Amino acid sequence: MKKKIIINGRIKFIEPDLTQSAAIVIEDGIIRSIKKPNALIYSHYEDVEIIDAKGAIVMPGFIDAHNHFTLMGLQIAELNLAGIVNKSTVLEKIRERHQSIDPDRVLSAFNYEYDYFDAYNRISAEDLTSVAPNRMIKITDRSGHMSVTNAYSLERAGLRLTESENYGKDENATFNGELYGHTNCFLSEIFRKNMRNPTVLKLAWKHAADIAVSHGITQVHAIIPEEEMGELIGYDECLPVNLRIYGESKNVIGAKMLGLKQIGGCGKVMIDGDTGPFTAAFLEPYTVRPDTKGLLYYTDEELNEYVWEAHYEGMQIALHCVGDAASEQFLNAVEAAQKRLPKKMRHRIEHLEFPTAEQIIRAKQLGVAISIQPAFNYYWPHDFYITDLGEERAQRADPIRSLIDAGLLVGFGSDCTVTPCDPLLTVHAAVSHSRPQERITVKQALYAHTAGGAKIGNEDGIRGSITPGKTADLVFLAEDPEEVPIAEVKDIPVLRTIVCGETVYLA
Repeated sequence: MKKKIIINGRIKFIEPDLTQSAAIVIEDGIIRSIKKPNALIYSHYEDVEIIDAKGAIVMPGFIDAHNHFTLMGLQIAELNLAGIVNKSTVLEKIRERHQSIDPDRVLSAFNYEYDYFDAYNRISAEDLTSVAPNRMIKITDRSGHMSVTNAYSLERAGLRLTESENYGKDENATFNGELYGHTNCFLSEIFRKNMRNPTVLKLAWKHAADIAVSHGITQVHAIIPEEEMGELIGYDECLPVNLRIYGESKNVIGAKMLGLKQIGGCGKVMIDGDTGPFTAAFLEPYTVRPDTKGLLYYTDEELNEYVWEAHYEGMQIALHCVGDAASEQFLNAVEAAQKRLPKKMRHRIEHLEFPTAEQIIRAKQLGVAISIQPAFNYYWPHDFYITDLGEERAQRADPIRSLIDAGLLVGFGSDCTVTPCDPLLTVHAAVSHSRPQERITVKQALYAHTAGGAKIGNEDGIRGSITPGKTADLVFLAEDPEEVPIAEVKDIPVLRTIVCGETVYLA
């Protein structure tokens, strides 16, 4: 492999905290050395490729530490409802889609702005049937924790709703089309099977990878359904971005036999849901719905066993927790596993949106790492939750600075497709938190999106900083995020992305 030397760059090392002019020598996909700008005599190297950074900022590639990789790619085959808050417009979009696709295909839409529709004017099962009769159809909200479907879809899927299922009802106690929790996950999997075939999956993964590298991302912590793990493991080397696969499976041994060192995510392994459909699990009832505290999808015994098996087998486990009751249940399970077999695993909480102060301290004591999504606060600032949760819990939303100040290992993710796969938007969100007390510096945000991501992925020895011996995963930025006005950070152009020493994106 040809040796490469990057010259004329302003190098932002991340570790150590230093930005200076330097040259980077890359060989076999590894950073071999860092040289002073004028210390290289290029003629001494045979078969050298010189990469002129032309004054750009060169820093470690971004790590997206929570990304629904297949879903991100499948967006090319789905209807995007983002930003549409008018019922008639949504239904017209669905009607047009229905008329334009083959009769035997499912109709899947995402980014339904459920939270912005009046409770009495939301999309119903009857609405969907009226514009797309005899069609399996499902529209999913931004969080992915709630969808709306029609009776035809339930019939075709063989799904019979009972009192134990998670579904919505109208004023007459009749099914209104809304599905929550594992019922939502079950139907989503039926739809995925209709869309899933080797050709479509590979196109989706390639599309997702291209999106990632165009935003300077060099590694994705990919949250992948159990059914896709094996095929993606065999295909990921064909992609321009590095993947660390988190399989949504409770089969710890099966995941380990596939060569994975980590397991978990969301979907059918998540601990709770989300606040919108009142499925995020809290220690106290919802303010607006005092009849419910949300839903825990495990008994204590079930979760303890799952976490223990992963812990015993040396598998890092990462699980979705939004509400404080879910976080409490996970911390209890990790504590129980550590008591039985003490070892450092960096088990992870995904999201940790509303922890108590005591839970933050406890997570630090247990060595639990956090994958948090700052862009949640960009789209849903803390006061968005006041009506549902009350002032005190709303103040706890997305406590970025509190986590970092407590000394926790924190990495940033997008949760795409919930929020965009866009690290500079994430950095902007982290430094512009709706609560000034939770804002961090640009320096801290860049660290969390690079070295922090490597740490919570147990790969800080091989990536996350510009250090000799580490993988040559780099991004070139047109401007230094620490030098531009905060409002402009999200708009900095990505000029080049390098993964394992190879240029995979060039603006």
